[in-house]
Amino acid sequence: MKDLLDLTIFTADTKPLIQQKSLGQLLERLPTSLHARAMRYKSELSAYNYVIGRLLLMHGLATFNVDDSLEDITLLANGKPDLPGIDFNISHSDNQVVCAFSRSGPIGVDIEAVKPIDFDDFTSSFTPNEWHVIQNADNPLQRFYWFWTRKESIIKALGLNLSYLHQIELDVSSDQFVIDGKTWFLREIDVGDGFVGMVCSVQEIKNLDMIRLAF
Repeated sequence: MKDLLDLTIFTADTKPLIQQKSLGQLLERLPTSLHARAMRYKSELSAYNYVIGRLLLMHGLATFNVDDSLEDITLLANGKPDLPGIDFNISHSDNQVVCAFSRSGPIGVDIEAVKPIDFDDFTSSFTPNEWHVIQNADNPLQRFYWFWTRKESIIKALGLNLSYLHQIELDVSSDQFVIDGKTWFLREIDVGDGFVGMVCSVQEIKNLDMIRLAF
């Protein structure tokens, strides 16, 4: 019997939080060592998204009875954040933030707000076959983000960087991807209208819980 994965993703909408709470009020809930990082962001939305992502992470660690604090997070050799015993990944776009958790191996999550783009800016990120699929789709922009979130979730799960995007060629008919003999599984997540979301895991997902929080 193959192993199946239980995956939990906590989500939050930054927009009402900006109206209800100051950044300082939210920062009070985080370790002081993270405050300077939040204040480096030039846009208010980016700063809030950073803080909300860490609050989602804290909530998840408490939910799964992980005693480690955010200050215990280390970086692997590939730069991926790491805590023993649980794998997590954060993504945010526009006013939506998600944080995924798994106890069964590496995961990667990516969400993107669907906005107009210049396809020419992303030529090097996709293979000729993928561009053919994108350009001939009924909705090329939606198909672009479908590919993009899949590739982003894969490289985040593997701990790679964006320069690796063009080395991944995806099959639109499959929710699996094989690299170095290992199969990875892909699954869409529903973040809301106007967004595309994807999660990549080392095991096929059996149960996926999306839990929205309001801080």
